[in-house]
Amino acid sequence: MAIHTNADSKLFISPTSVNVDTINAMNDASAVAFFEGINDWVEVEELEDLGELGDTSEAITFTALNNARVRKLKGPRDAGTQTIVVGRDPLDDGQEAFIAAERTKFDFPIKIELADARTAGHSNSVLYYAGMVQGAPTNLGNVSNVVRRTFTVGINTAIFEVSSEELAAPTNTLEPSIAGVLDEGEVLTAIDGVWTGSPTFTYQWKADGANIPGATAKTYTIQAGDVGKSISVAVTGTNSAGAATAESAPTAEVPA
Repeated sequence: MAIHTNADSKLFISPTSVNVDTINAMNDASAVAFFEGINDWVEVEELEDLGELGDTSEAITFTALNNARVRKLKGPRDAGTQTIVVGRDPLDDGQEAFIAAERTKFDFPIKIELADARTAGHSNSVLYYAGMVQGAPTNLGNVSNVVRRTFTVGINTAIFEVSSEELAAPTNTLEPSIAGVLDEGEVLTAIDGVWTGSPTFTYQWKADGANIPGATAKTYTIQAGDVGKSISVAVTGTNSAGAATAESAPTAEVPA
């Protein structure tokens, strides 16, 4: 597939604000690594229209008297103000994250995954950028209208694109970790780490290095039998080219 439609594209926002001056000082590779290191992306559901985005340069003109010819130069670059339309869903975490961002004066990371993989053995292209959510009005319309919400994003960085490429088996570049309180009855959450190859993840929780039967979700509730043992989690990343497993460092012993 050389060209593609926008069907199956996905939109994500991180609820953690960023400093766009820091991002704008990075080269492209460093900026992509920064965005790929974000681990709290929230998908926006009921997406209808992603609008337009990308750099254009301000036109600066000069006309010399000797030839009366208008010459055009390139001025500051502007990545645009994106208009995103969704079907209003008050229970969608992604839409709520956009609404929360609009109530601040800060910039937030945004990610678009395009459905442009040439084959099942290729990745989708991904666009990364950061901007300020400047509006979130609701379009109520008439009796036959689907209620929509429009988010406007003033983009304040370049658009950093990771183009579709042939997939290789995943590799882990930053090992998984565990978040949560280490105590009986508390819930631990696996943090996937950073991976290449756009994998999907499965999990296996361990106590003192031994698999805990049935503990294969992203979260794990500490049991009485875990007291005195250290907890770790093995994360397996899988894509169409293969799979790889990386394990978190073990926690301290679960206290009595």
